[in-house]
Amino acid sequence: MPAERLQKILSNAGVASRRVAEEMILAGRVAVNGTVQDTLGARADPETDEITLDGVPVLKTRYRYFALHKPAGFVTTARDEQGRETVLDLIPIGDVQLHPVGRLDMDSEGLVIITNDGHLTDLLTHPRYEVEKEYLVGLDNVLSKRDLERLVRGIEEGGDRLRAVAARPAMPPATMPGEEGPAAGAWLLLTLREGKNREIRRMMTALGRRVFHLRRIRVGPLHLGTLGSGAFRELTPEEVDALYRTGTSRRDAAAEAAPASAGYLPSPLSTELPSPIAIDGPAASGKSTLGMELAERFGYAFLDTGLMYRAVTLAAVRAGLPVDDAAAREFVRGLDLRVRATATTRIFLGDEDVTDRLRDPEVEANVSHYSALPSVREAMVSQQRAIAAKGLAVLAGRDIGTVVLPDAPLKFYLEASEDARAERRSRQAGEWGQAQGDAEARKDIHQRDVIDSTRKVAPLRAAADAIIIDTTALTLEEVLELALGQVQCASA
Repeated sequence: MPAERLQKILSNAGVASRRVAEEMILAGRVAVNGTVQDTLGARADPETDEITLDGVPVLKTRYRYFALHKPAGFVTTARDEQGRETVLDLIPIGDVQLHPVGRLDMDSEGLVIITNDGHLTDLLTHPRYEVEKEYLVGLDNVLSKRDLERLVRGIEEGGDRLRAVAARPAMPPATMPGEEGPAAGAWLLLTLREGKNREIRRMMTALGRRVFHLRRIRVGPLHLGTLGSGAFRELTPEEVDALYRTGTSRRDAAAEAAPASAGYLPSPLSTELPSPIAIDGPAASGKSTLGMELAERFGYAFLDTGLMYRAVTLAAVRAGLPVDDAAAREFVRGLDLRVRATATTRIFLGDEDVTDRLRDPEVEANVSHYSALPSVREAMVSQQRAIAAKGLAVLAGRDIGTVVLPDAPLKFYLEASEDARAERRSRQAGEWGQAQGDAEARKDIHQRDVIDSTRKVAPLRAAADAIIIDTTALTLEEVLELALGQVQCASA
């Protein structure tokens, strides 16, 4: 077919009238084979050229789109070096070079989109666009309300922070393979956006649960519906358009967040981010939670300084070190304490990752005593300042704004009532596998407050220029909204 003017091709494809198509071309929204064409004389061959509008193919009829209900036992790849059956073996349609959109592990089943459209594949799978996927999960035991809340707040596993967009109880499917399966109450619906490797199974393992059944039932606006296991169907043009609308809306939202040096920055803010950010407050006031949220939002490194003092305490308890400043000075000087600060904080003693041991009872009972020693604080403050100097960073602790980073451009001090913090600490203790009632938690909170606020070195107090946020009656989203407003002001 001879080349035609782009405005004619767009009009014949039903994209817009020729006059509107001309405006699209002049605005630089139309590309041919990846090259933007912004002159009205530009031509293309609709049979052989790839013509896109805002990155979306204009002539989708050259592509094929299928919804497949993948059974367990099939590999979600176009080909497998080990000779295992792949999802493409289930769609025998001839010589069209298809590929699966995203992954679904071999042991799982459910909705997989199969196509030869690379544009749509990128929109639906790129982590930056965060297209939602929904899963029906059957477990060996029921999850508590706290477990469901923890899934949404996020779980540390293998150096990753795994988090669901939503988690709620669900009814079991009408038909289940085999005779044995999860009990009626052990089913839930999980909605994810990131899709990290075996993410759901890793989250459930962290909660002490075993996954019996995992089925993906939705990708963006497309639902699995009643499609039987191993069956496939071709998508309608309306379904393809809906997938494109979802992908492009997420892409455009991500594009509004200009990349900062270490992450993505929401569009209302300038690229002059305040750094470092200091967050202080008493136990269970929400410092670490806010710090991780800010770090993840803006691409900061997050340092929970309390974990450093806990690591010193763990090492001291293991060594039988007395709570004595002279003994501690020599001890911390030879201590190989390493910190990995990304969007979360991991602590190592030598090559041992001890992060998950820092809430053990012996650490809880002694951390305030060891962290009050001048030699310990001196050593930790030096290391904390060095980490903050490396780049964009948010530090949370009890003396960040007053001692560690007194010149920080943005300082927060979180506070909350003793009752509210006791309830939070009791809930956290349950998540850490430690049973603790509100009364016991309140006693521990009170003792920590007394030690932290009366110690001779770096007592807990708000910096004179700190922004004070009372989190007693606020949700995480409300605290985050207040903090984001202050970040915006500081970066203006």
